[in-house]
Amino acid sequence: MNIHPLVLFALIGIMALQAGAVAWIWRRQREMEKRLHEYLHCQQHQQLDIAGLCAAAIRVDERLLDLGRSIGEMHEWAQGMARSVGQEMHSYQEAIERIGQGAGVDDLVDECGLTREEAALLIRMHRNDD
Repeated sequence: MNIHPLVLFALIGIMALQAGAVAWIWRRQREMEKRLHEYLHCQQHQQLDIAGLCAAAIRVDERLLDLGRSIGEMHEWAQGMARSVGQEMHSYQEAIERIGQGAGVDDLVDECGLTREEAALLIRMHRNDD
């Protein structure tokens, strides 16, 4: 079997091209595997970041609920204080009117619920000594 040298040269060239293609494909596969590994590593870190953000968001929600409850309690307390101050102001206003009518310390204590000291002070402040 006698093969022409040009055919032999062509076959060797084709085999060299095939070997080069196989080497190029093998190198690209290695690069792709490396990229895949990097992407998977990055994905794992992102999943951890997302888990941390979700946990933080849950803690923020819990804190907001606690703050909402605290604000509600403070609001109720402030309303109670406003009612109390309003009642005290009404009581003082009533006592001042009674002083104008000539009421004494004992009258103010009994009728307006004041302490003796409060009644005496109001009398000194509001009695008209003409």
